[in-house]
Amino acid sequence: MTKIARPTWHFSTALWLALALAPAASALAAPDPAQPPPAPDVATPQAPKTSDEHAQIQAHSYAEDVPETPIVVPNPVPTGFLLAWKPMLLSVRLDTGSGQKFGSDKWQTARVLARFTYQLHNSIPFVGRLEVEGGQFKTDNQNSVFNGSIGTDFTGRAMFGVANRLTSGLTVLATVGAISRYQYGRPRGGIPNIGVLGALSNMELEFRLFPIITLSLFAEVALTPFPFVAQSNLGELSDATEFRGRIQFSVDLFRDVALDVGYDFTRWHTSFTGSTILGNPNPDQALLFEDREHAIALGVRWKL
Repeated sequence: MTKIARPTWHFSTALWLALALAPAASALAAPDPAQPPPAPDVATPQAPKTSDEHAQIQAHSYAEDVPETPIVVPNPVPTGFLLAWKPMLLSVRLDTGSGQKFGSDKWQTARVLARFTYQLHNSIPFVGRLEVEGGQFKTDNQNSVFNGSIGTDFTGRAMFGVANRLTSGLTVLATVGAISRYQYGRPRGGIPNIGVLGALSNMELEFRLFPIITLSLFAEVALTPFPFVAQSNLGELSDATEFRGRIQFSVDLFRDVALDVGYDFTRWHTSFTGSTILGNPNPDQALLFEDREHAIALGVRWKL
């Protein structure tokens, strides 16, 4: 059998090849001086930002740089307890169908007003109000039957409603509720003794004229068809209404104290049928009792 000769590699042969190929490898690795250096990496240019993006960035930076400070917002409702002196000029008309005019223009000084207004919760606009007023109720001679009297009267109101701030300087407050009034004349034969009970509705507008001065306009109507503790000879109550209007200025004296000055006009109207108070055993005439009250309220309100 013929044997094929295998090539034999010696250490001297490998060393010779390495020395022969070393200059060629160095020439490949070295940079070519004729070639320009490679350009540095440059980021791809971005599109310019829009005005909205700039505004968002500025607002975000402003929010991070400037800390927010909470501001106490004034209560839109005139809450608190009001205690006022309320003198009034009283005009009375008693008419049995003869067209009697108003008379008895008497100045009543011993009169007071107390009003408490509260908000159910700071986060909701619902409010409540309790009010009591009254005092001296003096009349003079009206005719041969009503010889005048030195009496008293008291009016109470309980209301519930909603307050809403329409603008920064205008607030509206609307309430509904119950009203009751009792008048008592002495000696007997002066103003009729009677109490009435009914329902009312009112609305109040408040205008902030200056930081410490507020103007309020108020209007109220009421129906009081339910009598109680009335003279038996008055007959049957056929109609009873009330109207009240008010204009008032409120001046903030201190943070929790305000001075309220206002003018009130109130009209009470009651009419009766079957009345024997005139001495007629078979009454065939109606009896009308109406009074007008022009009052000035001067009081101090402690805010809640």
